[in-house]
Amino acid sequence: MKGVRMRLARVLGGVSACLAVLLASSSASAQDTGGLAGLLLRFFSPQNPVVLQGNQANPAFSHGAHFVSQPNAQQALRQLNQGIATQLSTFPLGTSSAGFTFTFDETLGVYNRTTESFGPILTERPLTAGKGKFSFGVNYQHATWDRFQGQELRENDMQLYLTHEDTNMDDSNLDLWFEGDLIRADLSVDLKTDTTVLFANYGVGERFDLGVAVPIQKVDLSATILTTVEPLATSGDANVVHQFEGGGQTNTYLESGSASGIGDVVVRGKLNFLRKDTFAMAATADLRLPTGKEEDLLGSGATQVKALLVLGGSPGRFSPRASVGYTFSSGGSDFTGDLPNEVNYSAGFDLVPHPRVTLTADYVGRTLLDTQFLVEERRTFRYRPRNDPDIHSVDRTTLGSDSGSLNLSLASVGLKINPAGRLLLIGNVLIAIGSNGLQDTVTPIVGLDYTF
Repeated sequence: MKGVRMRLARVLGGVSACLAVLLASSSASAQDTGGLAGLLLRFFSPQNPVVLQGNQANPAFSHGAHFVSQPNAQQALRQLNQGIATQLSTFPLGTSSAGFTFTFDETLGVYNRTTESFGPILTERPLTAGKGKFSFGVNYQHATWDRFQGQELRENDMQLYLTHEDTNMDDSNLDLWFEGDLIRADLSVDLKTDTTVLFANYGVGERFDLGVAVPIQKVDLSATILTTVEPLATSGDANVVHQFEGGGQTNTYLESGSASGIGDVVVRGKLNFLRKDTFAMAATADLRLPTGKEEDLLGSGATQVKALLVLGGSPGRFSPRASVGYTFSSGGSDFTGDLPNEVNYSAGFDLVPHPRVTLTADYVGRTLLDTQFLVEERRTFRYRPRNDPDIHSVDRTTLGSDSGSLNLSLASVGLKINPAGRLLLIGNVLIAIGSNGLQDTVTPIVGLDYTF
């Protein structure tokens, strides 16, 4: 037992040193980005307005700054930014539970394994590690985010429309006639994340575990907006009324940045309160702490507590499991807003085709309660061409927001291989299900786990 404690102290010392270095690099990296979570909000802001080319022939008839104020576009961008920030910072980190679980036989003075499988990768099983057992693991995942609420992120699939200033203050865009023109803004977002998660788990008692998960994240974000003048009201005019600098009808705006550092740390506890030969139950509690910098998309700014009831079947070659729980959220940030509470649920199984190999699969679901999310909506714009008494209208599809419950779903399929001793090599893929939320079609995960 003394040797175990010495090894545990050395491992924890090494982890602490790594975290100190990572925290130092986090500060330096974040300072260079200038606030990654505010990147999308810089488009069409008062500090970064859309300013068209003035009328060189008639400066008194200049329209250079008449698309500056864009509250509708800013609101849609804020909603998109909030969804990205929230779902990045609350994405499931995986389980810290040990791959090897034991009970201590007091009559023989030895530890005996309690299951043939090496357990799940993303979810929990009810069995605990065993008193005095310590495990440490690390996994790495690379995500290239493809979609948000069904919209392709990198293919200019999201449209915003900028409207002309109401220059004569008549509460319409009909008079003066040139106020009927629009600018269409096609948005493309390239978002990549690299997440390394350090896991540790310790068997405090025969049926009680404490664990921790520490994510180290790198986020790369770039966004491009292609703007195009739609001269609905001025198309018949002899002179071009609205154009960008250089005389064109299109212009491209670009923002990009990156950040890296510690994300929101999760501390976990699990109590296995029922253990039969073919059935077990446990209660778990996760405390997710706001340790990541929310201004750089590394954290949520909120404290979350998740309580789960975990059920599991036979500890033999086939072992089904399921869980249901609730997440209480408190707080948030300027970028995420107040985080919603969640209902959490999962179901899956382990299959042992060989004593050194475990196949594992899970369905993981989250329902965000009373939250806002991005939607497509039809909007009608009215205009009146010059010297035309008739009022015309066009419908355009643009981004808007709605509120309610939002269901987020993932499938997890993986493999754990035991090459020697108590070392496990891990390979896993996460597969997006449905069209809700921020999605990467397939996210690969690799890792390792060792039990002392």
